[in-house]
Amino acid sequence: MVEDLVKDIAKYLPSKIITGVIGFISIPIVTRLFPPADYGDYSLAWATVNILVLLIGWLSMSIIRFYPKFEKDKNLDYFNSRIVKLSFISILVIGFLFFSIIIVIKKWVSEQLYILMLIGIFLFALLAFFEILLHFLRSRREVIWYSIFFTWRIVFGFGLGILLIFLFNFGIEGLFWGAIISLTLILPLLWKKSVGRIKFDNITISKFFVMEISRYSLPLVVGNLAALILSLSDRYILQLFRGSYEVGIYSASYNISEHSVLLFVSLFTLAAGPIAINIWEKEGEDESKKFISKTTRFYLVTCIPVIVGLSVLSKPIIMIMTGNEYIYGYKIVPLVAFGAFFLGLQWLFGTAFALYKKTKFTMFIIAASGLLNLVLNFLLIPKYGYMAAAITTLFSYVVLFLLMCIFSRRFFVWDFPYKSLIRVCFSSLVMGGAVYFINIILNFNTITNLFLSVLTGFFVYFFMLFVFREPTSKEKQILSKLFNIKGIFLKLKNFR
Repeated sequence: MVEDLVKDIAKYLPSKIITGVIGFISIPIVTRLFPPADYGDYSLAWATVNILVLLIGWLSMSIIRFYPKFEKDKNLDYFNSRIVKLSFISILVIGFLFFSIIIVIKKWVSEQLYILMLIGIFLFALLAFFEILLHFLRSRREVIWYSIFFTWRIVFGFGLGILLIFLFNFGIEGLFWGAIISLTLILPLLWKKSVGRIKFDNITISKFFVMEISRYSLPLVVGNLAALILSLSDRYILQLFRGSYEVGIYSASYNISEHSVLLFVSLFTLAAGPIAINIWEKEGEDESKKFISKTTRFYLVTCIPVIVGLSVLSKPIIMIMTGNEYIYGYKIVPLVAFGAFFLGLQWLFGTAFALYKKTKFTMFIIAASGLLNLVLNFLLIPKYGYMAAAITTLFSYVVLFLLMCIFSRRFFVWDFPYKSLIRVCFSSLVMGGAVYFINIILNFNTITNLFLSVLTGFFVYFFMLFVFREPTSKEKQILSKLFNIKGIFLKLKNFR
């Protein structure tokens, strides 16, 4: 089971690295092309599209949970056709309702934001269906195809958007049109690979089918909406009380720090989710507990040093990644990075609710955390601005993690790797100190200093892991083969 997790993570990794690189490249390009006010409007419109796509999540999450069951019963044609039909209906209804809302609020928003929202309707429809089809691939663990389509969306979407801006003088809305064109081009092939031929004649959707998937997934949708409110409400409230300028500064640094951590978090959620469901269905509760425990250990080993490194190097990172007007946003990087870490950690505890189909707990816990975040934002952002937004988001994520931990362990208790947590924290602190010291004493340009600091941190961290005896014997063997450590020692011995 752990071998399957490692294999799937390795398969997802190239696409995540590529899309992560594009994400990092896009921020310095866009923040140098457009002022914070324009970037703020773009961030709000894109956040709104994400909220709409999340509403379709009741079908995406149902695919992950119920696909193994229908596959086991050899009834996938029935399942696939009804999910696709429900997708079309849901997208049309949500798109129409959103269009109606945009018309109503037109006089309260800027012309640029209004146009971006209108274009966002088309982007939402295509992106929502794209995500649903991707989940069929993910449920079958067709990681290579999943990664190809995911990479296409990010790389070609951004690339076409930049071409539209430079060659045809589009404004920041060119990024939306680039995404729309890239999705339109790739959807036919994704359809063929994910669901193939579906006969829509005489497809009747039974109430029992809708009720079964709704009982499982609708609480998760409500919970995810609350999570998105927890993540994005600060930008809307910043827009309301402080304006697009602060939204732009906040969004740039927020995106850099959050995406850096979520690059690693998403590797675990993408790979571990389907495997956990399959283990639960086929091997039972005990094996599921062992899998979650080992996955958590890998998560801690991977993510904690990333957060410490981001926190120590926040200022040079933001200096390199953004335009001069955005520089002061570096102060929020550690807060956002730690928040993203707790967001990923709570997912590991929340897996219990998915396994037991007790998703209403997820809904209530995330809703409570989202409401807390909303209240704190309204109280603090008007006076303290984007720093308050970052602090309230971190606090709310910590509360979310604690609640998820407390309630999930009432009926699904697995061994948390406390010893690994202590070793990783000490190793990361030593690494952080070394990186901070190296970054101060080096006298090169900012980019060179950053590169050497990261390289130093990488080697110091893994050296300290070995000092604290964190890697298991099997892991040492794998690393030895990977880096040919014995060969290096033999060469050094012969050299002497």
